[in-house]
Amino acid sequence: MSQYLLLKKLRVQNANALSSPFTFGFPAVTAFMGFAHRIQREFNPTNDPDSFLCTGIGIVSHHFTMQDYQEGYNRCLKITANPLDKEGDRPSFIEEGRCHLTVSLLLEIENLPSFNDKFLQKIRNLLAGRLKLAGGDLLYRPDLEKENIRLIDDKPANFRQLIPGYALIERKDLMLNTMQTGQDSLSALYDALVVKHRCSQDEQGKVIWQSQRKYEGWLVPIATGFHALTSPALAEQQRDAETPHRFAESVVTLGEFKMPLPARFPNGFKDLMWRYQVRGDLYLCTQDAYQN
Repeated sequence: MSQYLLLKKLRVQNANALSSPFTFGFPAVTAFMGFAHRIQREFNPTNDPDSFLCTGIGIVSHHFTMQDYQEGYNRCLKITANPLDKEGDRPSFIEEGRCHLTVSLLLEIENLPSFNDKFLQKIRNLLAGRLKLAGGDLLYRPDLEKENIRLIDDKPANFRQLIPGYALIERKDLMLNTMQTGQDSLSALYDALVVKHRCSQDEQGKVIWQSQRKYEGWLVPIATGFHALTSPALAEQQRDAETPHRFAESVVTLGEFKMPLPARFPNGFKDLMWRYQVRGDLYLCTQDAYQN
């Protein structure tokens, strides 16, 4: 039976909300997978398969605040500006949308160290240090939130540790169904997200408006990986002069926020897990085992 490390209600400030070139909002799944890999590297620097491993991660959102403002129908990101230079101009910078969020992470782990108390204390020390999540700062206080870090079993009763909240689930199956009708992937994504407004008139002449999406549920676009555009090669001015460089684009698909109730996840915590998958030029975080 798999073992699970629960990091409950982590508060993150100023996380990166630009998950892809054309979407903003909840951070990319790759950011959470990278966070789990960072924890693994702390106990297993060489990625030894016989040592401590994080084989999957479940993501549950409790609170999310986008750092933006709205004027009419337009939403604009709150962007910080660089200080003026000696000529009175602002230096150029890369705009980064930010968000504040509270999430619970459920890490599927293997080869757990023998001393659980020391292991959990080291996790708490990591979270209280300079460890970042999606580029944001963790606001973790081990003296007040000690019980939020624990090891739990895959039992239906333990789902209560994740609520109230919404688990992020992959729903690329909805896009694939639409693409079978001849639409391309981008059209299939928009088709699932668009809100259609219809009006009708009753016998008394009153106009009634209705708004509806194609599918039920809280569907959102999510970034789940990268697609390589070039072959590995050395590039000029790259940061690491020894590691081959590769240009890539983001992979965006459909996701769904779903209340983590045992009845909705018949296979238990396994249905929540995101895992790495590499297929040719695709580097993905996926939930292929999920069944609706």
